Amino acid sequence: MADLLIHRQTFEGEVFPFLKNSCLDVKYATDILEKLFVNHKVSGIGAFTNNELVGYIIGEVKIDTLRGRHIWVPYEGTAIRMDQSSELIRNLYAKASKLWLEQGCFMHYTVVPLGNQVYYDAYQCLSFFIQQVHAIMDMKDYQPFNNVSDAEVRRANKMDSEMIGEMSSIIQSYHTAAPTFEPALPEMVSNIKAAYSNVIEESDETCIIAIKDKRGLGFQEYCPVSANFMTPDNAIELSVAGTHYSQMGKGVGKKLMNEGYRMMQEKGYDSMITDWRITNLASSTFWPKCGFKPVAYRMVRYIDSNITWANFDNPSIKSILG
Repeated sequence: MADLLIHRQTFEGEVFPFLKNSCLDVKYATDILEKLFVNHKVSGIGAFTNNELVGYIIGEVKIDTLRGRHIWVPYEGTAIRMDQSSELIRNLYAKASKLWLEQGCFMHYTVVPLGNQVYYDAYQCLSFFIQQVHAIMDMKDYQPFNNVSDAEVRRANKMDSEMIGEMSSIIQSYHTAAPTFEPALPEMVSNIKAAYSNVIEESDETCIIAIKDKRGLGFQEYCPVSANFMTPDNAIELSVAGTHYSQMGKGVGKKLMNEGYRMMQEKGYDSMITDWRITNLASSTFWPKCGFKPVAYRMVRYIDSNITWANFDNPSIKSILG
């Protein structure tokens, strides 16, 4: 499995040079896979030719408030030999999905690498849809924006905690609106507001805010991140960012991005990573303009749970046919 994964990632590195990082070795791949099997509820299927593994898919059973009981196929969870086609992935999923339904998981999430088209083609042809975009920007490629807002942009301090808490609903408000339509559960809204108010206390994070007339217009938060198969060496994560609806098109986000880039460049980072919901029109329009290039999609498939009884193995269905 580690060999297949390394070969897959070597190809990804040819397409996305910033993924040619320190993690690209068999030992790291082996450790990642072993941890999945030892520490998580992982199940999956392998394909063999002449007793040689030529492909695999593995997924973890997860349970949380937002997604309920579901399967999570991580970025490392699918790999096939380079001479195999997307049909192998489809057949692997056909076998694995039966196991997952038996475990009560009718929502299947997978993080799909984009360097090799066969992975995206396979999942798209399995009726998975794109939910989240994971992207990377090479700091050398950033082109500062012109015609930016006249708002003050600076690093936030403890005195700004209340203001940041008030801006905590920005992202959720975009996600509840058309065409994303993602619910904002009251308990989540409360938890997120508290977390935003405390973000200043995190010594290793950098939060910048845009202010005009003593009012917060937008913000960005940057967090240190360790390298992995999907994250370059010496990268910083733009973990959350938002601009009030009323300030859209006025250059607030552009000024925040210019300042955030300058700060992270001064800290010596080579790459910046971020992710966004593809149905969030503001995000999916703005972040590519900044220079972020998609390297992976989080894709999802919802299976109707009625299939557990509404099938031709059910005697009551057979009786209808006589």
